Amino acid sequence: MPKRTPPKTERTPSPDAVTAAGESGGSTRERLLNSALKLFADKGFAGTTVGDIEGDAGLAPRGGGFYRHFQSKEEVLAAAVDTHIREISQGQAAVLGLLPLGDLRSELTLVCRWLLGAIEQQRDLFRVVERDGDRFPELRDHFRVNLIDAAHLAAVQFTSRWAAETSHPARDPEASAAVMIGAVFNYARTQWTYSQPPLGVDRDRFVTTWVDYCYDLMSGTSGQA
Repeated sequence: MPKRTPPKTERTPSPDAVTAAGESGGSTRERLLNSALKLFADKGFAGTTVGDIEGDAGLAPRGGGFYRHFQSKEEVLAAAVDTHIREISQGQAAVLGLLPLGDLRSELTLVCRWLLGAIEQQRDLFRVVERDGDRFPELRDHFRVNLIDAAHLAAVQFTSRWAAETSHPARDPEASAAVMIGAVFNYARTQWTYSQPPLGVDRDRFVTTWVDYCYDLMSGTSGQA
């Protein structure tokens, strides 16, 4: 009798397996995107050649592999910016989708830790925009509107929601958002610029104190005797 082949069973991969698979190299296009952004951040747009990008992505330098996916350095930069905007927008939506938690401190802690991680993931993108933004003003504005402004608007909505739920009037929501988001950006960028946090304050201390300040700001307890 012919041997029967047992039916294949589908297994849902664990989160660790998914992460490992995603870090195994990715598609050629993804490698080119990542390499281009890293090199643009390190060497500048003008200082990076197509051959540099190909070599860093594991392709033969000046072998033509780049042009199978992108027509120019400008196109790969625009694609990299769009990819990062999409990823961060999806992450922000996922985090905000977990709210409300019913507790302001818990929500602030979740938001702060996610924002710190998101900023770190976009480190190369920030460096490129700061370095070559004047050369690509439309791309810089696209980045500002869809990442920077979007984060601040989400903070405005966050503070306004809590103001409505607690019947405590919001203190200038836009200015409050600038203070809240600006503190997190400054902390993260100081770390990667100087390779250490300001005054040696580690991430847990920063998050705890940021939550305390934001809680006081939003609950109206700051300034009380």
